[in-house]
Amino acid sequence: MTPLKNPDLAPIRFELTLAVDPDDAFNAFTSGFGDWWPTDTHSISKKDCITVEFNDGVGGEIIERVKGQDDIPWGRVRSWQPGEHVSFTWHPGWNEGDFTLVEVSFDLNEFGRCVIRLEHKAWENVGEIAPALREGYLKGWEFAFGECFGNYLRQKR
Repeated sequence: MTPLKNPDLAPIRFELTLAVDPDDAFNAFTSGFGDWWPTDTHSISKKDCITVEFNDGVGGEIIERVKGQDDIPWGRVRSWQPGEHVSFTWHPGWNEGDFTLVEVSFDLNEFGRCVIRLEHKAWENVGEIAPALREGYLKGWEFAFGECFGNYLRQKR
C-alpha cells in the first residue's frame, strides 16, 4: 500500500444500502440523474438550469442544460457497466483538463440489498484549490447522493 502524498486530498466515499435491484439503481443514477440531482442548489446556473443530463455509454457527456444560454459540460463517462459500475470525469463549469474522477459501484450484499458506493477522487488534478474544493464536496455529495439520490431510490421502490 502506498501512503497518500497529501492526506487532505484523500478520496471522498459515501455508501447507500437499499432494497433495490442494482440494474434499477444504476439506471436511476444515470438515466434518472436529471430527476434527482438538486439543480436549484447544486448547479452552475441555479434558477436558469433546465436539467442535468447524464448521457449513456463510454464517452457520454454530463451536461447542464441552461435556459437561454450555452450548455455547461460537467464531465464525461469513462466506464459503463450497467448494473455494476460507472465512472466519469467531473469538472462542472471548469476547464475540462482540470477534472476530478467519480466512480459509482452497484453490488448486492448477502441480504439481497443493493450497496451503492460513490468515490470522488483525483483532487490533485485541480491544483492548489483542491483542499477547499474537496471540503465543499464532502457536504455536496452527502446532500446530493446521500439525501437526494437516496430519497429518489426509496420513492421508486
